[in-house]
Amino acid sequence: MTDTNLYIRSRQPLYIQAAGQMRLKIERGIWAPGSQLPVIEDLQAELDLSRATVREALEMLEEEGLIERYRGRGTFVRAALPERRSHDLPTTWDGLLASLRNITPKLVAPMDRRPGTSLQGVLAGSAEGEFVWFQRVHTRADEPYCLIDINLREDVYELDAERFASVPVVLVLAERHAELVEEVRQRILFSNADETSARALGIALGAPVVEIMRTLIDRNDQVIAHTYARYPGEYVRIDVQFALNNKKPGRSSGRNECNDWQSSDGDCSPS
Repeated sequence: MTDTNLYIRSRQPLYIQAAGQMRLKIERGIWAPGSQLPVIEDLQAELDLSRATVREALEMLEEEGLIERYRGRGTFVRAALPERRSHDLPTTWDGLLASLRNITPKLVAPMDRRPGTSLQGVLAGSAEGEFVWFQRVHTRADEPYCLIDINLREDVYELDAERFASVPVVLVLAERHAELVEEVRQRILFSNADETSARALGIALGAPVVEIMRTLIDRNDQVIAHTYARYPGEYVRIDVQFALNNKKPGRSSGRNECNDWQSSDGDCSPS
């Protein structure tokens, strides 16, 4: 039986919490495709929730295409489950560039000019002068998977304004202006979706999100670009291959090799 004290730790409605518990059973194969779910009375006892709440949770899973309910027969996990969308967060610079080559960026707010002193969360360097700010959604196959705020130093933006406006900024810098970038820093945080993120990514307000801040710096320790990206947390996957006994990771993935884009301390940190 579920410890009911755990429910009060969340501000989510009980039926959403219950649906989450049942969804995990399906995703982990505890309830296999084609198998029958316990009857509603057993689910009530297991979750220690009312019948109405359990019914709402089941309706939510049915709308998601995870279960099928038949009058007189019961509730079953769908034999053919919908493909769970996922996004692999790159762990190397080369991996990041590869991931940006098949996306479609869409501007979702008017571009603006902002002073460098207004930038939040800069990871290194000094942000001086004016920056061009734009907010975009990155999509794959018409499905949004990332909301990103971009702050690009104005003099750098003017070097390639047309391309920066239509192509991922990091990709343009790497492929056309690599000599400008001396160092890249990245920070990964786990948070919850605000109204802007929820609307842009098609997720619930307060849903888990992965936040990534990146700062690109030139040889004079000046910030070239600073970005702030948000990904739906439930769809993000981070795979890391560790080097053991001073051995480099294998080349099978092509994503875990050091290259010329190393940080100042020589570490192959994600970009």
